[in-house]
Amino acid sequence: MDVVFIAAVSVLLAVHLTIFLAVLTLAPVTASEARSLALVQLPVEVARILVLPFHGLLLASLFVLGRRAAGRWAGFGAMLAVLALDLRADPLDPVYGPPTAEGGWIAAALLAAGFAVLSRRPLLAAVLAGFASGFFAVAALALPGFLIALALTPRPAGEPAMRLRALAAFAGAWAAPAALMQLLWSARLGPAGWAERASEFTAEFQPHPVLPWLEQMRVLFAAWHFDALLTVTLASFLFLAAGTGVVRYFVVPREGEHGPALLRVLQRFPAELWAAGLLIVFCSAWWGLSGSTTLVMPNLPGLAAATPLITAMAYRGAKWLLTVNRFWALCAVLYLTGLILARTTQLLFTLVSAFRY
Repeated sequence: MDVVFIAAVSVLLAVHLTIFLAVLTLAPVTASEARSLALVQLPVEVARILVLPFHGLLLASLFVLGRRAAGRWAGFGAMLAVLALDLRADPLDPVYGPPTAEGGWIAAALLAAGFAVLSRRPLLAAVLAGFASGFFAVAALALPGFLIALALTPRPAGEPAMRLRALAAFAGAWAAPAALMQLLWSARLGPAGWAERASEFTAEFQPHPVLPWLEQMRVLFAAWHFDALLTVTLASFLFLAAGTGVVRYFVVPREGEHGPALLRVLQRFPAELWAAGLLIVFCSAWWGLSGSTTLVMPNLPGLAAATPLITAMAYRGAKWLLTVNRFWALCAVLYLTGLILARTTQLLFTLVSAFRY
């Protein structure tokens, strides 16, 4: 199994590298990339190469998070799931591949790294999340999730003041790099340029029509590569299995639990998964109220940093079902087979589309 795992990871990394080379050499400059390049004044090839280390950080962070949830194959699934969505689903503003020269991909890498270090180095996680919001404003939606996750982290009994100080320190450590990035953008663009850039994000607070829920679902499922029926079926299996993996956390007591019963149950879910899950919730709510028909670019940090963990949680759920009884073991085998086939097909679609412009 070690050989199989190493071979699978090697193939997956080779696919990521192939897509990077395809995007670097073939992909045209998108509208979002053009705006970013105008800010930093770099050739597109240089900007895309500079994003590559962040893509490596993203993959490494997702692997660590997935491995903590359900072992190394869950980490592999999280890395594979980065390519599950059709990043070119938005025809007017496509994302041609993971190393796109866009601040959203850098923000995703920093957020994923923040999730990975949250339980051990919360202040480092705050700094990473702060810089992420400077590269892509929507990444600021991760802050409430980080704070809630930190508040739910088990602490010694009878120390509410320590918890409040930890939350205040996290918020301060987040605000410092976030403010620094805005100062750098202001110095680079000038007050007028900075205000124009900020107006793109504050426009969401102006009155606007909201996209109907069914239309939102159509836009969402259109980014799964498959037709509607197969997509809904795959999504149902995915979320049921992921839900099983999540519930498994809540029903298994942790060592040394104390405090009210509800708090004890909530604290069984790891802080990094609380932060990632709440980012998905907040981004979904934000997008749902924005009235936008563009899915990928507005939600790029959350899509790349948090949603791949759904696949890892689905593997966790299926892995546990294998141990329950023969019926559920059969269901788990069928699900895992379908998941592998679906994700592999999505990966092949992504690889083929990387060379079609």
